[in-house]
Amino acid sequence: MATRQQTQGLILIELIAVIVLVGIIASFTTFFLYSGIEGYLSTKNTNEGALNAQMTLDRISLELKNLNYFTSFAQDSSLTFTSEVLSGTRKLSYNSNTIWLSIGPEDYKLLEHVDADSFRLAKTAWDLNADGSDEVAYFEVGFRVNEIGRDFSTKIFPRTMVEDK
Repeated sequence: MATRQQTQGLILIELIAVIVLVGIIASFTTFFLYSGIEGYLSTKNTNEGALNAQMTLDRISLELKNLNYFTSFAQDSSLTFTSEVLSGTRKLSYNSNTIWLSIGPEDYKLLEHVDADSFRLAKTAWDLNADGSDEVAYFEVGFRVNEIGRDFSTKIFPRTMVEDK
């Protein structure tokens, strides 16, 4: 028969073993929960950033498709234009890692966290109607969002003839 002292020693060893096993299980559970939550948050932020970037490209496309005349153009920086469809003088610009759309005196932030070296605003001009002068064939807009690390770009073909100024 086991003595009372041996039984107490056995219970102490069992208790320590249970505590160690519960600690190991808790560490693995915490690790799996943390990595799952971290993956979810990363995916959520990436999807939100990509959605915002795509909405920005869609808005820029809407603005530039209806362009009738532009008063100033600075490569990779800004474009000031007017439209018969959309009211007011409008300006698309890039400043301080942010893409802006100005309508008259109001400035609207389209997208933040744009990589400083990645913003592209370019125009390509061709003689589209064979009259000897170049017209804007298309605008190209592109950028990289810092949070995502992916490039977004589009070519926008104006619906009306726009002379290259």
